[in-house]
Amino acid sequence: MGYNVSTHLPGSDAEMLRDEEIDERIRRFEEMQREDDLRRYRDHDLQANTAHLRIKLGDSYVDGGNPRRAIAEYKRALKLDHNNALFRMRLADAYVLVESIDQAIEEYRRVVRSAPNHAEAHASLGDLYRRYGMMQEALLRYREAARLETGRAFYRYKLADICWALGMNADALPELRYAVELEPRQAFYRFRLAELLLECGALGEAVAQFEHAVALAPYDDYYYARLASALVAAGEPLRAVVAYRRAIERAPRNRSYPMLLADAYFLAGLDGDAESCRRYAGDLDPYEWEFVRRRRGEYRPRLAAE
Repeated sequence: MGYNVSTHLPGSDAEMLRDEEIDERIRRFEEMQREDDLRRYRDHDLQANTAHLRIKLGDSYVDGGNPRRAIAEYKRALKLDHNNALFRMRLADAYVLVESIDQAIEEYRRVVRSAPNHAEAHASLGDLYRRYGMMQEALLRYREAARLETGRAFYRYKLADICWALGMNADALPELRYAVELEPRQAFYRFRLAELLLECGALGEAVAQFEHAVALAPYDDYYYARLASALVAAGEPLRAVVAYRRAIERAPRNRSYPMLLADAYFLAGLDGDAESCRRYAGDLDPYEWEFVRRRRGEYRPRLAAE
């Protein structure tokens, strides 16, 4: 009686064929997966490039004075990349240009929620809050912007300015000083620091900062006029005469300046020159008189004493 010997033995040709088939299937699957990943990458790359092209097109519309068409392009870009904070900032800025303030505020808020470290979004939101009298909310946004970018003078100035508007001069002063420290050749920051110092009664330092401002912006008549006001308040009317005359040279049609120059001459004991300036100024309109009254308010005690 014979024996039936099985051909299914480990290592047989049949098993080796099955192993090769499995390996081939795995290889094909991995190849298909790589091709699929490549297609997804190409699709994503194409989508990203399309979104950026939409943004560039929108920017060109803004530059061309057509922000409404820009808004449409920015929205299309956001459909392709809805989490992009830069794209959403562009949309919010465009809404501001067309005075759609509610939509702008909402878009800035979305940026702040999705990208809480976006200093510009905080500052822009603060600008709109302040514009609509939401001063405490604006203060918080400016503080956050200044915290996030401590070395940016513009945010320091915004924070100082709103503190000043809220009567928080003690908080405004160090922020303005810091803005000047960060950008010492920015005439406007020095000018605003000088105005705050004048309001706080720090006359000597106010004069020094006004002098820095006029040195950096010698073309500005108003800077010279404010320097003159500080000099009168500090008891230096002759130096104020020089500053007022420079203001007049730069703005000869401003009749407020000759009237204020008359005050400086009067305080310097030059009554004849003072009277000549008053006659030269003639009849001021209400706006010009308001300007004179404001400036006289800064040195009225000295004027009354004389």
